[in-house]
Amino acid sequence: MRNRGPNRGISMGTLLMLILTSAVCVTLAVVLPRLHGEGNVMIDAGRALDALSLTGFQPGLTSMQMQEPTVATGAPSTATPLPVITASAPPAVTPYTGSSATLTFSGTVAIEDSLRKSCYYSESKKYDLDEIMILLRADLKSDLTVMPLDNLVVSGAKVSNLIAPQQAMSMLKNAGADIVSLGFSKVTDQGLQAITETVNAAHAAGLDVIGAFGQPLENSVTERIHDLNGIRVAVLHYTDNLSGNAQKTLSKDGNSWMVPQTLIAAADVALARNLGAEVVIVSIHWGKQGTGTISAAQKATAQILADAGADVIVGTGSRMVQPAIWLDRSDGGQTLCCYSLGNLISDSRTDNGVAGMLLHLSFTKSADGVVRLASCTYTPTYVWRYKQDNAYHYRLVASSHGAPDGMEESQQTSMNRARNTVKTRLGDDSPLVMR
Repeated sequence: MRNRGPNRGISMGTLLMLILTSAVCVTLAVVLPRLHGEGNVMIDAGRALDALSLTGFQPGLTSMQMQEPTVATGAPSTATPLPVITASAPPAVTPYTGSSATLTFSGTVAIEDSLRKSCYYSESKKYDLDEIMILLRADLKSDLTVMPLDNLVVSGAKVSNLIAPQQAMSMLKNAGADIVSLGFSKVTDQGLQAITETVNAAHAAGLDVIGAFGQPLENSVTERIHDLNGIRVAVLHYTDNLSGNAQKTLSKDGNSWMVPQTLIAAADVALARNLGAEVVIVSIHWGKQGTGTISAAQKATAQILADAGADVIVGTGSRMVQPAIWLDRSDGGQTLCCYSLGNLISDSRTDNGVAGMLLHLSFTKSADGVVRLASCTYTPTYVWRYKQDNAYHYRLVASSHGAPDGMEESQQTSMNRARNTVKTRLGDDSPLVMR
């Protein structure tokens, strides 16, 4: 038997086995990641050759020469790059640093006979009431300005001390008012339809309304919560004393929602809190017109509202400035109570009739979400009356800013006296600081 010499190469069978083994390895490299849910895996020719080299096979060492891929001269052989996934950076978050909100409340607006007639132009047969407020607009400016109107606006009705011309609403709007409070003692004197028409006239002028409503849904506490620069402020209004038998009539006919009464105010304050209000302000028409005396009933009502959670109480109705004080609440906090802001507009020429005030409130909200009453100030106001072309004209001025051009000496004396009247009636211990 002829002895076999040493093997000079790899047999064909062995070579086939190596190729099959390499193919299986390459197949597994492709299939396994997909079985694990990894898609879009790319295998290039260079990586396949690397897989073959792991078997120990190298071109040129076998009796079967492997033909390498042909590469064009001068063209580099490059593998297809794997996709690169770059994670985008999260958007920068600006930390909340707090906010602030300002509110202004005025004294009573009463467009009475003499004042109304001074703004009537016979040539056009129209009223121009805007001129009354023009000197006070800068002082009325705030994030939310509230003005009480003791007039009805009824289309086609004869104007009087109670019924004002249609231009009354645009006057308030142009002066800077955002909300008009319509709850006052005589609001029902012309019937319920007159209330609805007055509310509609306010809406037509772009004003929100509190204190009297034309539709039940408008009376919702939710509708009276305002977002002022991220601070949720509820502004509510109630009437304590309606003339005649109006209160009984409203209740009997199921129309109490038209003019909210003081009896429901405390419950509404609590509801506003539950609805997310961070500040609750209650405006209320109470007291006796023409008196500076605060009744025991008013004091009791104020304390009930404070204990219910009201932050500020703003009074109207007496047409005279009355004290501003702090009330201690049952929860340990304090409520600012301004019993009356007096008149803003009136044709009365008594010291109390021409004197009124604007209440300015500023609230802040810190980064930790705590809301505070940052400041409470006031601007004393004066109803300036002057005569020109044998007719009287009226202008509202801030009596703390000095006399406007053209004001005669007697009027300056009256204005200064009105300013002192406001200061005296607020009281020596008043928490309010004059602007």
